[in-house]
Amino acid sequence: ITPETAMEFVRWLLEGYGHDSTATWLLDWREIHVLVTGNPDGHARNEATYSYWRKNVNPENAGACLGSYGTDLNRNFSFQWGAPGASPCPCNEVYRGASAASDLETQAIQDYVVGLFPDQRGPLITDMAPLTTTGLLISLHSYSDLVLWPWGFTEGLAPNDAQLAQLGAEFAHYNGYTAEPAHGLYATSGTTDDWSY
Repeated sequence: ITPETAMEFVRWLLEGYGHDSTATWLLDWREIHVLVTGNPDGHARNEATYSYWRKNVNPENAGACLGSYGTDLNRNFSFQWGAPGASPCPCNEVYRGASAASDLETQAIQDYVVGLFPDQRGPLITDMAPLTTTGLLISLHSYSDLVLWPWGFTEGLAPNDAQLAQLGAEFAHYNGYTAEPAHGLYATSGTTDDWSY
C-alpha cells in the first residue's frame, strides 16, 4: 500500500494546486521529493503473490532460504547497522544484509537523501540537530498505524526527542495514529529513520 499512498499524496498535491490552500502553499513554498518506492522488486513480488513480503528479492541467499530470501532494506542502512533489532540470518524476515548499505536500493536512497540534505548534526551520537535544521524525511510503511521517530536501535532518547515527539504528535493528530519513539514498538537497527536523523 505504500507506493499507492505516496502516489495519492502526489495526486492530491497536483490536483489541489490552485484549488486547495494547503496544497498550493506546500508547492509554492516547499521543495517536495517523493520516492514512490524504494523496493520495486519486493513490491512486484507482493503484487504477484498477495503476500506480506517485506524484503527485496536479492537472489544472493535464495538457495539457502527458499521462500524468504532477500534483504530487509529497512535494516540495511549504514547507521547502527548490525545493532539489536536486525538479524544476521539471511532467511530471517529482518535480515540486515551482508554489510552496511550492501544493497543497491539502500545505496541509492542514501546517496539521494545526502544530495538533498547536508548532515546537520555533529559527529557524536549525542549531538542535537540545530533548531535551524532544514528538511524532513518521512518513511512510509504499510502496517501498525504508528508515527515513529528515532531512536529504534536503543531505548535511549534521541538528542532532539522533544522536537521529534512534538512533530510526531502533530502528524498523529491528523491521521489518528499512535506517536512514539521507534524503540517503543520493538528494537530496530539500520533503519531509514535512524539513519536520516
